[in-house]
Amino acid sequence: MLFAGHEHETGPHKCYYCGADCGDAYRTEDYVKDTFTNRDIVKYPTSDYVCRGCVMSIGEGWGDMTMIDGTKKYFTTPRGMAPRMYSWLITSEKRIAFTKAHIYVIREMLTTPDKLPPPPFAVVIADSGQKQLIFRAPVAWSKEVFPVMLEDQVIEMSPEGLRERLYLAGRISSNLGKPVLKEQPNMKTYIAARKAGLKEQDLMKWAAVMHEPLSQLAAWLAPPKNKE
Repeated sequence: MLFAGHEHETGPHKCYYCGADCGDAYRTEDYVKDTFTNRDIVKYPTSDYVCRGCVMSIGEGWGDMTMIDGTKKYFTTPRGMAPRMYSWLITSEKRIAFTKAHIYVIREMLTTPDKLPPPPFAVVIADSGQKQLIFRAPVAWSKEVFPVMLEDQVIEMSPEGLRERLYLAGRISSNLGKPVLKEQPNMKTYIAARKAGLKEQDLMKWAAVMHEPLSQLAAWLAPPKNKE
């Protein structure tokens, strides 16, 4: 419903994908492919109808897109504008796309409550660009603690908690590079850390929490290695 905005149409039916109230304009048989493999996570698997928002989100591109840094991505080919290939900030007033090139913008927003939109909103982060995420993304109803969809994982976070985890992840990534955040520290990593002036305790602290969902979000948002 949020993704469709003013184009959402209510009705007596439930959307096959997200469960929103919808009309009969879009039939399931036309918008659920035989190759669709996530039938176990749809909200109403017996429904014969799909809402406007899900039709828009699972299809190819339909027009120009506003990016999170305020720039415009102009429509070229439908396939290149497919919603699944972008990450999204979805509010009750607008839907804003972003990519890995905009990490610095979304990082600041998620760690600064004043920069978050008023609820309800949804944050959907696509890493591979190959999965349909929007229809399964939970809606945030608070700025204090709320869910973020990272690929197909729902991560509960608070701005303060993410800010603290990013402080640790950022010290490591800015000195050793982001790939290190996904690896268990080894002797080579500790030697590199020592040469970079990074404390070994930072690597040990990260190793203790690196598999936590919040850490995975922090690793995605962390800054790249500083250029020498």
